[in-house]
Amino acid sequence: MPRTPKPTKPTGSHPAPRSEREKSAQIASRSVDSVQEKWGTRFPFTLAAPSFAIPAGVAENCRFLVNHFHEIDLLFYETESCLAYTDEDLPPDLAELACSWHVHLPLDLPWKAGFETAWRKIDGLLDKCAYLSPHAYVLHPPAVPGMLAPLGARLADRGVDPAAFLVENIGKCSLVPVWDEVTAAGFSACLDIGHVLAYGQRDVLDLDGLWDRVRMLHVYGAERRCRHWPLAELDADGQELLRTVLEAFNGPTVTLELFGQADLFESLDLLARWRATWSEKK
Repeated sequence: MPRTPKPTKPTGSHPAPRSEREKSAQIASRSVDSVQEKWGTRFPFTLAAPSFAIPAGVAENCRFLVNHFHEIDLLFYETESCLAYTDEDLPPDLAELACSWHVHLPLDLPWKAGFETAWRKIDGLLDKCAYLSPHAYVLHPPAVPGMLAPLGARLADRGVDPAAFLVENIGKCSLVPVWDEVTAAGFSACLDIGHVLAYGQRDVLDLDGLWDRVRMLHVYGAERRCRHWPLAELDADGQELLRTVLEAFNGPTVTLELFGQADLFESLDLLARWRATWSEKK
């Protein structure tokens, strides 16, 4: 994920050259449905896009993305700023958009301040997005050991199935060190392929019962310099890993975790092309 970019309103600027405007329009005309038709393939999962694709606020991004993707990943970047969201940021009419939702919880949850403090923030964020009925919540492993068990218990008390919380492998903590906690508390998993490649985490793929718990994949080309790069950055080894993981995956959602319109839509087209090619080789 990017380093907590701030939502902005579109600003006035000089019109782009016609060729750039046409290219932008061509990219924005792509959608999950159109690339499947173009390449003669069908994704056996729902493709999601993060709610930061254009230089605008959360609501504007969601209204833009719903015309292209069937699911939106509502990104909660920073705990306090997201708790302060108003109806302008998350207007009630977002619930009327024809898409499903999942939420990425903040990277800066205050685990070091103690479980109760962190839980109050999570509880408030769950309330903030409840009207969208998200089916999943992506969670980075807590920065303090031993927090997953009480979190699972508190979620169950709140009426939230811990399986709806997807613990993600990140650079500082792959799923391997926390796997016993994840399974014991009843959590699911989100497998980030970019992190597997960037941080040498292929041992994650050998975890017992991994594919019974992975309910989401994060897919992009590479992670370098705190940025996610498009799928075109994947070398042959990375493409083979992506193919292997997609064939093993039986969960409901794949998120193209890219944070710019051009990278997002070009990667969408490339993913459909690769899938069509892989299907032909079987």
